Amino acid sequence: QSCFLACRFKCMQKVSMKLKNGLLLIIGFTCFILHSTYGQSRSLTGDSRSFVLCPVKDVKTSVSPTSDAGRYGVKSLVDGKLPNDGWRSSWSVWMKKNPTFTFDVGTTKRIGVIRIFYQPWDRVQELSKVKVEVSLDNQNFMLFNEYSGFVAEKGKAAWAEIDLKAIKARYFRITPSYDGWGHQWGEVEFWEIAN
Repeated sequence: QSCFLACRFKCMQKVSMKLKNGLLLIIGFTCFILHSTYGQSRSLTGDSRSFVLCPVKDVKTSVSPTSDAGRYGVKSLVDGKLPNDGWRSSWSVWMKKNPTFTFDVGTTKRIGVIRIFYQPWDRVQELSKVKVEVSLDNQNFMLFNEYSGFVAEKGKAAWAEIDLKAIKARYFRITPSYDGWGHQWGEVEFWEIAN
């Protein structure tokens, strides 16, 4: 009988261990899904607005990515995965090209911030300008603003943050201009105002 109890105790320990491992796996997977769904965190000291990361329904470009980085495609700009610093990573690249991107956020939303994860390669001010146009119907676009002054270390990833205040739109057309080599982009995020 003591052998039976010892066996049963060991069996219960194994089941308990499997349950713990299963629970840890579920918790880890849930954290991964939440991180993938909601992307990177964003907080700006002194900004009283509350933001929530807005999912992008679709993205199109006027020029496909160039070089061997074309295999990543334009959809990788909204997949929540950030490339590593350096040339041989998962950057979407437009060498000596200025593409125009059209992002569809699904429905009309009040967007406060657009963030672009990019990497300058040739010059620190390689991302020289970003033109933002907005539309409710994907037909009639209005120029919202042009932004400049983006500076980052060569070969190092950085976020370019564009403050839109609180523009209501469904479609966002973004046209960057380069000064140097071209564009290496890893992610584009749209932050909706939650309050």
